[in-house]
Amino acid sequence: MNRKEYWVTNICNRNVSLSDLNLTIKAFTSVNLLDFKHYSYTLDELEKSRKTGSIFKKRDKIKVREVAPEIIKMDMSYIRDAKIPTRQRSIYEINEKKYEELDFLEHQGNQFTEDERFAEENAELADLDTKLLVIKGTN
Repeated sequence: MNRKEYWVTNICNRNVSLSDLNLTIKAFTSVNLLDFKHYSYTLDELEKSRKTGSIFKKRDKIKVREVAPEIIKMDMSYIRDAKIPTRQRSIYEINEKKYEELDFLEHQGNQFTEDERFAEENAELADLDTKLLVIKGTN
C-alpha cells in the first residue's frame, strides 16, 4: 500500500494558524496533512494553499517537506536480573544523653513545678477577667 504524504513543519516557536485549511499547527511540529485518520484534505486543496493560500502567506514560519521526518526511538535497555537496592542502616550513630538540668521533675518529686506555682498564684486574677466590672459614679 503506497500512501501519499504531505508533510508540513512549523519551524516557528509559536503556533501557526492556516485559515484556509482551518488548522493550527503547534510550534516545532511536523504534520502529515494527507493522513486520513486525522485530516480530510485533498492534494488539490493543499497545493492551492501552497501556491496562493495560507501556506504561501506563512512560508517564513511553515515549510513543506519532501521527506517524512525521522522518528528517533530511544533504546531503553535494562537488566532483568538486577536487584533493587535495599535500605541500609544509617551511618550516623544516635547517642541519647541525659542532662541533670532537664530532669527537674524527677528531683522535685511531688512539688509543683514553677509554671504550676505561677498558675496557682494567678488563678484569682483569671477569675476577675471573666467577671463584669461595674464602675459606679460618684454623683
